[in-house]
Amino acid sequence: MSEETQLTISETNAEDVVKEIQDAFYDIPFENSAYQTENFVIAGQITPERAYRAIGLRMNKKLIAVQEALIEKEMEKVEEEELQSKIDSPDYSNFDKRRFELELKKKQIYKPFNDKLFNDALKELNVLYKHFKALPKYTREEFEAGEKRHFLEDLNRQALGLAGAKMSLINMFDDMASIEKFENEFKQIANNYDTQSLLEFTENSLTNIQKEQK
Repeated sequence: MSEETQLTISETNAEDVVKEIQDAFYDIPFENSAYQTENFVIAGQITPERAYRAIGLRMNKKLIAVQEALIEKEMEKVEEEELQSKIDSPDYSNFDKRRFELELKKKQIYKPFNDKLFNDALKELNVLYKHFKALPKYTREEFEAGEKRHFLEDLNRQALGLAGAKMSLINMFDDMASIEKFENEFKQIANNYDTQSLLEFTENSLTNIQKEQK
C-alpha cells in the first residue's frame, strides 16, 4: 500500500480513522492543560487568597459540568434502552426497526468525544483540587485581609507597564513559585491555626518570598 493511499480517508476506512483520531487525542486537553491551569488560572491571581477564589470559581463550573454529564449519560442510556426495546418489539415494522437501529448507531457517534471531554474535566479538576487542599480554607475575613496586597501588587505592575506577555511571564516564574512556596510553608501550621495566626503567617511568608525574588 502506497503512502498516498495510507493518508487518504475514504468511505471504506473512515470508521478506522475516526477510532484512530479518538484514541490519539483522548488524553490531549482540549481546554486548559495542567500547565495553563497552574500558571495562569491559579498563579495569575498573584496572591494565595485570590488563587483560592479562582480555584473555587473554576471547580464549581467544572463540577456542575461533570454532574450534568453524568445525568446526560443516564438519560442516553434510557433512550438507548428504549430504542432497543422498540427494535425487539413485534409492534413495529421492519422499516421502523431499521430507523431505530440507525438512531441507536447515531447515538454511539458522540460517546467517545463526550467521554474524552469528561476525562479532560476530571484531569483539570484534579489539578485544581490539589491546590485547593494545599491552601488555607479562607473565611470571608481572611480573604478580605488579602485584598489590599492583591490590588497593590496588581496595580503596581500595571503602573510599570507589565501587561500581556510580560505579565504572563511573571505569572509563570515568579507567581507560580510564590504560590508553591506558600503552599509548602503553610503545611507547618495547616493543622493548627486561627485567623490571627494565619494573617501573621501570610504576611511573613509573602514578605520573605518577595525579598527572595528581588
